[in-house]
This record gives sequence, structure tokens and C-alpha cells, in this order.
Amino acid sequence: MAKTNKLIMFRSGGKYSPFAVDYNFYIFESVIQNVDFKNVRKLVLSKEKRILDTTPLPETDGNTGLGKKSLTSRFNNFNVLSWNYKEIWAIKKSISENLDEFCNKLLIEKPKKLNIQCWANVMRQGEKIKTHVHDTSPYAFLSGHVCIASNKTKTYYINPFKSYEGKGGREVYSSSNSAGKITLFSSNVPHYTDAVTDKKERVTLAFDISPENHGRFNYDNYIPL
Repeated sequence: MAKTNKLIMFRSGGKYSPFAVDYNFYIFESVIQNVDFKNVRKLVLSKEKRILDTTPLPETDGNTGLGKKSLTSRFNNFNVLSWNYKEIWAIKKSISENLDEFCNKLLIEKPKKLNIQCWANVMRQGEKIKTHVHDTSPYAFLSGHVCIASNKTKTYYINPFKSYEGKGGREVYSSSNSAGKITLFSSNVPHYTDAVTDKKERVTLAFDISPENHGRFNYDNYIPL
């Protein structure tokens, strides 16, 4: 794991009225080292067609705008971290290490039991992920992604309480995508991406981490982190 990392916060500050909101949203970034991400890109692309051919057409694409025929839409039907390859083992280990670092920075006690679901996104020229959110339930924990091949795109994270246009309104953190960057963020933070502008695929891994008290904890494709 890289020695340098970055913590970004959306914070409400002081609360001086019983009707004012009080919130903290967190984003944590680091870089995964010692992984050949060119091999990971090839691995994901080699499995894309088979996953699409062997999983049912879903009811939703996760509100990403990529459509029901996208690999993203099959996020509930496979778990990348179950694939038996050394690069995938290393990525899973790094997710766990970065989660530890994230919790330590915030002085948060990490839950003893956590499960994770991880899927791949493949985006082609003209495609982008529209604003969506992973979890707004009372048990929302953390989500994240790992950039495999970035195509000079960015991911944008929106403060849910400052999402409107106009002076003093919209607050967005812009994160440049680069191979190996890992990002962990509060699952209730809306986010979106740029459109892919060239002919080379943009490939990323995305994941949701759930504690034991979350209803997703025992979903079929969730595995221990």
C-alpha cells in the first residue's frame, strides 16, 4: 500500500438551530502498488462477454445510465474478489489495508465482521456514469472503487446537502482517475464520472462494504473482507 493518502471531508460545521442539519461525509484516496493493472484490465475484458452471456438481464443498471446490457448492470451476479488470480488477491488485501487506515484516521472502530461485493465496470467511447448513490439506508457503510484503466477521466463526489446549482450551493470533489488509485467513500455520497472520449475502454472495479447488521451482509455474492 502506498505511504501517501488523502482524506477529504464534507462537513456541516456548527449546528445552531434544532432544524439545521449535522453531517460528516468522508472520502479517502490512496494508490495500490505492486499490481500489474494492465493484466487486470485484460482479465476483466476477457471475462466480460461470458458474464453478460450467463447472467440474467437485470431490472436496473444501478441508476448509472449505462444500460441493462452493461457489465455494471450485473453487479449483483458476480464478485471480482472471488476470482483466483494473484492480482485480485493483492487488490483485496489493499482494500482491507486502506480500510484500516481510513478508520484509524477518523478514530473509528472498524466492525469486526465485514462482507464485500465487488464488480467491474467497462465503459466505452461516449459512455459515462450518471449521478447515483449506493446506499441511503440507516446501515449505510462504505463503498469504493479501484481504477484499472482510466482514459483521463474524473470521478465527481457531491455533498448531498449542497447538490444544487447557484452561488454557495454545489460542493463537489473532483478526483482524477489513474491506474491503481483506490477510493473509499461514504456509501450515501452521490457520484458520477466524465464521459469516455477515446476508443480505449475505461475499466474500474467498484465495491460495497457492509457490516454484520446490514441487510446486505448475507447477500449471495458478498464475501468476507
